Amino acid sequence: MLPPEAVFEATLLDVTQPDRPPVVLGRQRRQPAGQPPYALWIPYPSARFVPQGRYEVRTTVTLEGRLLLASDRRYPVPQDAAYRHVDVQMQRLLPLAATVEASVPLLLTHWRLVEMAGEALSRPADGVSVPHLVFQADEPRVAGSGGCNRFLADYELQPQSGHLRMGQLVSNISLCLQSSGLETQYFEALLAVRGFRQVGSQLLLRGAEGEQLLRFEAVETPPG
Repeated sequence: MLPPEAVFEATLLDVTQPDRPPVVLGRQRRQPAGQPPYALWIPYPSARFVPQGRYEVRTTVTLEGRLLLASDRRYPVPQDAAYRHVDVQMQRLLPLAATVEASVPLLLTHWRLVEMAGEALSRPADGVSVPHLVFQADEPRVAGSGGCNRFLADYELQPQSGHLRMGQLVSNISLCLQSSGLETQYFEALLAVRGFRQVGSQLLLRGAEGEQLLRFEAVETPPG
């Protein structure tokens, strides 16, 4: 049974550009959430659907800002308006030390780098690619960018202990003079990660001694 103060949200997202935060096209909110199952009805501008676009529905249930349930994988939305019906399953999150304060899921969230080695990164200009990562849910892979080059890597996750480790990064090679130093430092820090913790909408990645290496924030692009 969910507490009476729980809040249910379903969000329709445009995920066409993987290097950009997902764009919110519509949101459904129920407060109080009541008990599942929930009927999805998300208002959205149909003109925003384009033939080559990719769209997904994600759902959460929160209590006082803490995540209780979340959709367990990607749920794509069909292009044909007559078939835009999506059944979404949610998974209950265990109250683990690494995630008990989380307000967003670890997986499938667009995590933008905001701090590295204790130094805050300047806020990027609109349209500029910035260091980020996204943990996939259907397989243990993480994808992202260093601000210039995109990368892929396997990851090893043990939520019970807060253990997180990434395998060798595979990236393309492009010359970007302005961001090359930052990107190299970012990639090296990712390889040194051995643990994680979520606090609200932030993700903290830690080294072998528990030191904080990287701090990310969950980002979405609001409706235009």
